[in-house]
Amino acid sequence: MLKEVVARWCGLDKDLKELRQRVEELSWDSAYGMWTRSAILQFCQVLPRSRRTVVFIDLDRIHVLNNELGYTAVDARIQASFSSISLRRSDLVARWYSGDEIVILFDSDRPFANSKIAELQQSAKAQGLTFTYAVGEWEVGKESVEEVVKELADRIATEKPQRRSVSETP
Repeated sequence: MLKEVVARWCGLDKDLKELRQRVEELSWDSAYGMWTRSAILQFCQVLPRSRRTVVFIDLDRIHVLNNELGYTAVDARIQASFSSISLRRSDLVARWYSGDEIVILFDSDRPFANSKIAELQQSAKAQGLTFTYAVGEWEVGKESVEEVVKELADRIATEKPQRRSVSETP
């Protein structure tokens, strides 16, 4: 209460309000309709101790599609793919590194996560999209979610070129 009165008196309340609004804007990726990496990392700091299923998704051919269809059209397809599946309020979805990596933190076991990923694959396919993914477990409070995501990303980086060469073989 005292902070608010002093802020108003000094004229800082407007600045604080603008800063809060800017932080909120930076936490949400409006192109994909999901949280940003920095926002999800903030959420992870306050999650209660539990096990979470982590899925790292690497969208296939995203740069080619951006060139062919345009960024806005591809963004809309990605957003439509994710918005057509129902997730729990406690599941967190975020754009992770660049434009083609997404992380989902499921507040559930692996079978539930696998079923949702299968739904997402069908939804993405309907939008003309495909993706490669890796699933892991995160023990909240015992290890960094970033370490788990890095392991999953490394696994995909190793597997994806092999999948490409197999699918390109006549």
